[in-house]
Amino acid sequence: TIASHFPAIIHPFLAQYQLTISDMDYLIFHPGGKKIIQTVETLFEGLGKDIEETKAVLRLYGNMSSATVLYVLEEIMNKKPAKGTKGLMLSFGPGFSAQRVLLQF
Repeated sequence: TIASHFPAIIHPFLAQYQLTISDMDYLIFHPGGKKIIQTVETLFEGLGKDIEETKAVLRLYGNMSSATVLYVLEEIMNKKPAKGTKGLMLSFGPGFSAQRVLLQF
């Protein structure tokens, strides 16, 4: 389900701000399970983007809920992102709901 809806969730949202996924310095995704992580990695393959913090949070805490994305954000914040860098935060909920937040550090 995520793979089929992903382009409609991400690309028009970023386009509102004249941005694309390649403009994002950080991808901050809800670690909704191993399958979601594999799907997201496949979707971003070849774009030079990683979701290492998302994978680390899943390993450490598991999939608690869509709010787990805040743990991923904390991992990013601990790395002290450079001023002006951008991030896309995305979490998923039941019945396939998705929340998006565009961040500038």
